[in-house]
Amino acid sequence: MTGEVPNPYKSAVGRALGTVRGHATTVSTALDAAKKAFAAGAWTGGTSAAFLTDLTGNGTSAKGGADACVTELESIYAKEPDKVEPGAWQIHWRNL
Repeated sequence: MTGEVPNPYKSAVGRALGTVRGHATTVSTALDAAKKAFAAGAWTGGTSAAFLTDLTGNGTSAKGGADACVTELESIYAKEPDKVEPGAWQIHWRNL
């Protein structure tokens, strides 16, 4: 192929991937302080056990969703060529 140009779609996905990785890390640890407080006995009795179960489940779900987003973007990025023809859809992807 001749006349290939850098793939702007791949570049955009790469930038998004960096941002999403940061957010995924934040999401993965967002409930850690609350879990530590529970482990230290901050709330016992009553509905605390049910709340902790929900808190743990929500933390697991949030981490799973964040990890899935990162995995999906990594997959997209890996499949994209570094360079494309000037008329390729990746050049005009924002207009699609």
